This record gives sequence, C-alpha cells and structure tokens, in this order.
Amino acid sequence: MDGKIYKVFVSSTYDDLREERSAVQKALLQLDCLPVGMELFPAADEETWEFIKSQIDDSDYYVVVIAGRYGSTSEDGISYTEMEYDYAIAKKKPAIGFVHGRPGSIAVERSEKLEEQRNKLEAFLQKAKLRPVRQFTNPHELALEVTTSFVKLIRERPAIGYVRSTEAVDFKRYAALLEENNALKEQLKEHSFDTTIFKGHEKLLELSIYISGWNANRQERRQLPVKESLGKIFSMIAECILQDDRETAVLDSTASWIAGSVPEGWSVDGFEANSHGLIRRQLQLYGLIEIVRETMNSTDYMNKTSTAETVTVWRLTDYGRRQLRAVAEE
Repeated sequence: MDGKIYKVFVSSTYDDLREERSAVQKALLQLDCLPVGMELFPAADEETWEFIKSQIDDSDYYVVVIAGRYGSTSEDGISYTEMEYDYAIAKKKPAIGFVHGRPGSIAVERSEKLEEQRNKLEAFLQKAKLRPVRQFTNPHELALEVTTSFVKLIRERPAIGYVRSTEAVDFKRYAALLEENNALKEQLKEHSFDTTIFKGHEKLLELSIYISGWNANRQERRQLPVKESLGKIFSMIAECILQDDRETAVLDSTASWIAGSVPEGWSVDGFEANSHGLIRRQLQLYGLIEIVRETMNSTDYMNKTSTAETVTVWRLTDYGRRQLRAVAEE
C-alpha cells in the first residue's frame, strides 16, 4: 500500500455477524486499515448516535455488511445500521457493501422472523445494491471479498489517511476500543507482507479438458489438450472462489475459461481426473489454497424446514489472498 493507515467504519448488525465482523476486521488490518464500528458503542441511543456520526465523519472509508437481520431500530423505526449507511452516503464517504449471496441458507436464528422487519431488510438491501456491492456466503469468503475490493477502492479513490509516525497515539486510542484489541493491534504492528509473486507462477501445466458435442449425428466426447501457466490458473480459480467456492463450480468455471472457444454445438464438460488432481496438488504445494468439507444449510421458510448438505469447498489461504493482492497491484 502507500504507507498510510486508513480508518474504515464498518456497519452491520452485531450478534448474528460476530464471525463476519471479525473476518472483515482482520482483512482490513492486513491492508493497513483501522476498522471501527459497533465494538465502540454496543448500546444504541441518541447520545451514542452523535458519537457514531463523529466516527463516520472521521473515517476515510465506509463498509456495510448485510445478511439476515435488519437490526435494532431507533424511535423512527429505522435500524441503526441503515442510519449509519444513509449518513455515510450523505457525507459522500467512499463506500462499498457486502451482501449475503444465499439468503435462503441463513440459519433461522440469524434471520428476521417478523414480516415487517423482513420487508425493511429487503428495502434496505435494494437501496444498498444501487451502489457497488459484493456477495459472500461465509466469513472466509467475506474476508477475501474485502481484501480484493479494498485494494481497488483505495487505488481508485485515495483518501487522506493517517501517517504512522505522527498518528501512533491516535491509532492506539482507537484500536484499544476494538473487540479482541490486543490481538488486532499485534497483527497490524507485526504484519509485513512479501508481495513477490510465487516462484512457480510461470510453470506451464499440461492439462486435458473434456468437451462433448454432436458429430455426424452421433454424440461424441473428446479430450482437449491445453497448456496454461500456474499463475494464470491460480488467478482464475481465485476469481471463481469469489463467486462460488464449491469445488465442482470452481473447476468447471476454470475449465471453461482455459478451453476458450469450442466448436459450435460442443460444450465443455470439465477437467479430466488427472488434470483435476494436478491443479489441486500444485496450488496446495505452493500454499495458495486449502480444501475443506463444509456443511451448507438451506432453509424453506414456507414449510419451516431446513436441510443440510456437505460439500467440498476451496478456500484461499492467507498467503493466497496476499498473492491475489500482488497480482491485482501488478
């Protein structure tokens, strides 16, 4: 970055998004940003609202995270999260929103039960989507979205920020008010990133992709041999993870991208098994991804039922996120 510390005001409901807020805070700290928000003022009242506004005024950037709850409201019936959003936009703060990409999968206990609150939440979501928003489905994915989005936002809309040598006292004063204060301060003071692109990024991988189509009135399946650098494969996979981190979705999207144009009437079926394994091994070998099993919940509000499915998901490691940042800054 540019040697400055940027103050970022983070808005969201609180109890249902503790993990997500922690993920946002850590991602911002890795970018030399200082997050502030609900941890400073757990109680909401008129006196507190004046303090909130002063914190937004003093911030360089503004973030809102919206999921399944509208949150506590003022006497006017407007949630404090939406009030913070409206105030930040009115003050023309550089802002970005992060909204849950699969609202139907949010657990019932983390969702609004009253129709009035659900309607207000939906209206707030539509308002937020009039400006730049990114989607997430879990805390890890949210952290990745924050990392990639803020690199671009800071580059496109540079703010004044704070210089470490002259603002150290202010930084300690603000950071002391954050949840898990000591751990967060240590991360900011000790974190120095090597933004050198990993050594194997130019390595060419020989891959095979299945394509299928009709030939002389017969359906055929062929193997399409391709070569691509590990660096380009990683960049594409990282982008795919932002959209859908399930292994099948990541690999299918990457295969379509690498295959490029195929003959009319033909389609890309995905990687051959050995190619699939080669990509997994190489990305894990360089510490760029981790592969885990995760249970995803889907809620049917009409029938008041919930189902769970265990799937394989790909996640960027901390090193992988730094590599994505290095590629973005090239």
